[in-house]
This record gives sequence, structure tokens and C-alpha cells, in this order.
Amino acid sequence: MKKYYLIYSLIIIAIICGCNKTNNTLLDGKWLFQLQLDENDSSIILPVNAQVDSQRIIFRNGEEKIDVTEIKYWSDSVLITMPVFGSEFKGRMETNTISGYYHNYNKGGEYKIPFVARYDHGSRFEDADESVANLSGTWDAWFLSPEGDSTKTIAHFKQSGSYVEGTFITEIGDYRYLEGVMDGNQLKLSTFDGAHAFLFVAELAADGSLKGIFRSGHLFKQYWLASRNENASLRGMKELTYLKAGYEKLEFSFPDVSGNIISLEDENFQNKVVIVQILGTWCPNCMDETRYLVELYNNYHKQGLEVIGLDFEIQPTLEYFKPRVRRFIRDLKVPYKIVLAGNADKKEAAEALPMLNHILSYPTAIIINKKGEIQEIHTGFSGPGTGEAYLNYKNDMEDLIESLLAE
Repeated sequence: MKKYYLIYSLIIIAIICGCNKTNNTLLDGKWLFQLQLDENDSSIILPVNAQVDSQRIIFRNGEEKIDVTEIKYWSDSVLITMPVFGSEFKGRMETNTISGYYHNYNKGGEYKIPFVARYDHGSRFEDADESVANLSGTWDAWFLSPEGDSTKTIAHFKQSGSYVEGTFITEIGDYRYLEGVMDGNQLKLSTFDGAHAFLFVAELAADGSLKGIFRSGHLFKQYWLASRNENASLRGMKELTYLKAGYEKLEFSFPDVSGNIISLEDENFQNKVVIVQILGTWCPNCMDETRYLVELYNNYHKQGLEVIGLDFEIQPTLEYFKPRVRRFIRDLKVPYKIVLAGNADKKEAAEALPMLNHILSYPTAIIINKKGEIQEIHTGFSGPGTGEAYLNYKNDMEDLIESLLAE
């Protein structure tokens, strides 16, 4: 009798376990993911377009396409893991919807934003009214802190009909690919890349200026304003970070993912042109710069170029560093070493590299000639979302590397 009872129990358990698994997958086609940025106001929604196709999701921000292949299903649930940053959507599926939370672990284990994704549900923003103006061009833009301080940026917009693409460029980076609409006299822009969740809304005033609100995730809100200026400019990236008096070169000794200590004194860096990249695996501008440095490395490594990344992490321990840098290296196909340099706090990062006047930006690139001398320091990075600024940067950088390799 006990034998039959045991067999019966095993059959019941197998049935229950089988019922918990499912072959349900997301429907192929267009989806609209909407993140609720203000838990007190359900109308504050960050939208992002996605395309589901054969077990992958492609998130789109203007010209950017983010290919997501880590998708797991269980019962009526789905887990979508974003590349590079490892943030996740955890949701419950119905036929045409997913609802749940987006988790960004780089901001802490409890950081989450409610989201709903809908199948075949319109565009990023609802159909816009006819635009009252075309915003295409260059603008001076200022972001205003609660304390009354302002940060100068340059905005670039490109508008066709009501559709708008653009970005904001600062002295230490850019706001990557922004996409949206000019709806009557209201500008709406958003982006989502796995780390950034940005929403911009602004009104076009009678004097032609823009005044609005910028939201980053569900914790940060800032006012901004802009006015047209085709000659808008910022300080150059080469002017902001430099070697302090009394120091002759860059020096460091930091562990790689295997715990081996790496230094610029190592043999493989001798008589080479070296780019030292200051980065964080949590940093989207660093992702953009890394993609470019991978391209640069692959093109010039055989001629004598080396690259090494100094990673400053939210938690500066090897245990925290290892899985994040391995994902970063895997997803971006990084062929060069990345070492753990310390804490992402800029003050502490500066203490790890005391020969520099400060660490102002992630990323920062330090270009060193074959003699071990610092040739240039580039604070920040104008990524591919900046268009012409990115192309100009690439041309200048490649001219510099070629001249240093020829020495």
C-alpha cells in the first residue's frame, strides 16, 4: 500500500511541476513598454518601443537598437535581462500584456519602477497634434538644480513632421539617443538603455524658448530651459583634467578579474601607445566609449596600440566586480584588460589616481605615447547619439593615434 501511495504522490508532484512550467512566449511583433516614473501620478510615463522576434527583444531609441537575448519564462511570468548593465524586467504575462517591475541593481537592490508592456499598442508617444514649430538645430540648454545652480549643455534636435530625435551634450558626456515628438507646442522625448530611463517634457514659449522638466528614473527631477544658438559651445574635453605639478606620468597597480596585479610598468605596455580608460560598468557613456575603443583596438593593436580599462565600481570589491565586468566584457566583446581601480565615488577615485587634478567624468581617456608620457586627457565622451560631434571626435582620435604610432 505504501508503495502505491508513494507512486501516486510522485505522479501528483510531477503533474504540479509540469503545470508550473509553460511554453508561453511573447508574441512576435511591436510592443510598447511604459515605465511609471512617479508613483503618485500615473500620467508620468516613460515609453519605449520594442520589437519581439524569435526569442529576442530589440529596444529602440532613435537610431539605437538594443538586442536582448536573455529572456526566461516560467509559468505566467517572464524575466528580461538587459545586456551590459544586467538590469531586469520581471513581469507577469497575459495574452497581450506584461505587468511588473523594472529593477536596476546598480542603483541598489530595492530600486524598481512599475511597468506595463502592451502588444501592438501604438507608437512611443500617442499621435501628436500638428507641430507649431520645427526645433531642428542647436540650442543652449541649462539644467537647474533645486539649490539654484545651473549646468550648461548643448541640445541638438532633428525634427521631421512631428517626429523629433536629439540629445544633450555636456562637458562630461551626453544624454545618448533621445526620441519623441513635438505635439503642438509641447516637446516629449524619452530614452531607455538598461541604465538610463530618461523623460523630457517641455513647452515652447512665445519667445521661442523651451522650458520643461527632466526626469531620470523615479527618484530624480530637474527643471531645464533652452534657447536657440547655432554657435553654442562648451569648454573642450582636453582642458578639464590634467597631470598635477610634481608628477611626470600615470602610475597604478590594480587587480584584474583573476586577481592578477596589472601595472603600466608591465612589459606589454612598454614602447606602446596606450589608452587608459577610466570607466564604470554601470555607466552608459562608458558603454559608448568602450564600443569605440574596441573598434580602435582592433584596427591599431597590431601596429602597437594597447588599451586598459580602470573600472570604478559601486562596491569596490572583487566579488562585486567580477560578474559585472565579465558581463561588460562579454556583451561588448572587449579584447583588452579591465581592472578594478576602486570606488565609483569621484573623490575616492581621485585618491586612487593622485597624479590627476580630479576625476570629473566617467568616462575619461588618457592617451600615453611610447615614452610613457601623457599626450592628452579626454574628459567625457561624445557618443554616437551626438552625430557630427561623435564623427569629429573619431577623426581627431584616429589622427592622434596614427601620429603617435608613427613616432
